[in-house]
Amino acid sequence: MATHAIRYDEELLLIEREVEVLVVGAFHSRIGLGSVADLHGKNARPYITAQNRTLSTSEIKSTGQLTPFRRTQVAESVASRCADLPGIAGRAQASRQEPEIERDGLCGRIARMSKPPSEARRSSPSLGSELRRSAANQAAIVCIGDELNRGEVIDRNAAWLGEQLSDLGYQVMWRFGVNDIEADMIEALRRACACAQVVLVSGGLGPTSDDLTVDVAAGLIGSQPVIDAAHEARLRARFAERKREVPELALRQVRVPQGATVLANPVGLAPGFAIDLDGCALFFMPGVPAELKAIFTTAIVPRLRERLPVQHSQQKTTLRVFGLTEGQTDQKLRDLLPELVATAGEGEHAGSETKTTLHYRLAFPEILVTLVTTGDAAQVPAHHSGLLQKVRARLGDAAYGEVADELPIVVGRVLRDARASLATAESCTGGLLGALITGVAGCSDYYLGGVISYANEVKLGQLGVRQETLVQHGAVSRECVEEMARGVRDRLAATYGVAISGIAGPGGGTAEKPVGTVHIAVCGPGGVDARAIHWPGDREDIRRLSAITALHLLLRAARATANAATEAR
Repeated sequence: MATHAIRYDEELLLIEREVEVLVVGAFHSRIGLGSVADLHGKNARPYITAQNRTLSTSEIKSTGQLTPFRRTQVAESVASRCADLPGIAGRAQASRQEPEIERDGLCGRIARMSKPPSEARRSSPSLGSELRRSAANQAAIVCIGDELNRGEVIDRNAAWLGEQLSDLGYQVMWRFGVNDIEADMIEALRRACACAQVVLVSGGLGPTSDDLTVDVAAGLIGSQPVIDAAHEARLRARFAERKREVPELALRQVRVPQGATVLANPVGLAPGFAIDLDGCALFFMPGVPAELKAIFTTAIVPRLRERLPVQHSQQKTTLRVFGLTEGQTDQKLRDLLPELVATAGEGEHAGSETKTTLHYRLAFPEILVTLVTTGDAAQVPAHHSGLLQKVRARLGDAAYGEVADELPIVVGRVLRDARASLATAESCTGGLLGALITGVAGCSDYYLGGVISYANEVKLGQLGVRQETLVQHGAVSRECVEEMARGVRDRLAATYGVAISGIAGPGGGTAEKPVGTVHIAVCGPGGVDARAIHWPGDREDIRRLSAITALHLLLRAARATANAATEAR
């Protein structure tokens, strides 16, 4: 609804019987519409007059939409007066010209609102075909289930489907989360089809009474639910194995809309299916993650690939960045924005466009920088690799690897290649650094072990930290961690020694050394490198940031040593 009363210089645009009323421009004085105020406002007085009758507030839904009956009544009234009106762009001075109304313009759409849905569908373009301007590679995701919107279940299906679609070369335009309510499901599916040419739907294919997806999908294409024979046979075999009768309710989960394409479920009982709605391809899958992934991979991916243009190609690279904020990362890459789009100037691909999008995502304590290049298959590789090279150059050592290259894996690879060994000494992290290192298979090739020196007595006795260092500088100091790193390196005869000491909180901080103060040191063939971080956050965040910082400091030291050795040869 409008967020203010309709003024004399505004028009009221109604598009289809299912869509909200949009205030855009000047019907007020011409067709007798009263003020339409914000329904949630303090002084809201919403009403619409149609055929000299005022519709009361109770006849308008709380969402701001008219009831279907009243909306049709208004449409009939408005349509009957359209002959006196100019087009959408008309104003008071233009109204005297009385130009011919476009047959499929505003009035045509309003007139169709008064028709039954089936008749309107036959006689005119649908909402989806009128409003859809999407490319062949644009998609939407609809996830059905009250439990998702209540937050009882984390919607991992949408995230997984989004990633898979992106990898295939599709652009996800919208994600919808909808309750198990028939009217809401219908609206969500129609809206999804209005903004994309491919829609993936999960959930609502089970045997219970609130699993309504098959019924809703059948209604959308004017058919009825039917039982799929192949999946029914599997269901009966499953029950027979358990020596149980098949209850009638169980057969609900092997239904599909009549006329739909059945998508076999290789791991479960409920089949998936595909339908076409006004040129939009909808693929339905169970909400059980294992079943969804199986159907998507085996039955849907081949169909999605076929829908993409033959010349379409995509390349995607995600870099892991540590030591920079999102803002700092963006600042370093901002000058590349004009280069993200390239147009071929000659040859058979002349005029074809290749686009790269640049995305940033916080994955504490790192930033993930993703480049996605789409376009003509002949142009994408060179454009993508050229931009990627420039991104790496601007980010420097902060971009330590790609998305599969988690920091402990990269560190282990460098140490193994150099035939180097590692020992750790931890205080506030309490073994977290060692846990990250030993989380990598094969770490015994380079990791010797560690000392958890939480108490000062352990720092003194096991690591050789001097008493005067603790007295003069304290356990949380550059001097202390340097001695800890040297001590653990010497005692375990390692190539590198890494030490951490800090105040993780929530208590223990002082004005001089507040919570979040952590000192880290790496001792290796190139000497000792020490850093301090100050992160006034959650205890676990401080500990994780400290361990990751230590690994990054170690990686830089190990790479520097390896590079020096290469140059010496």
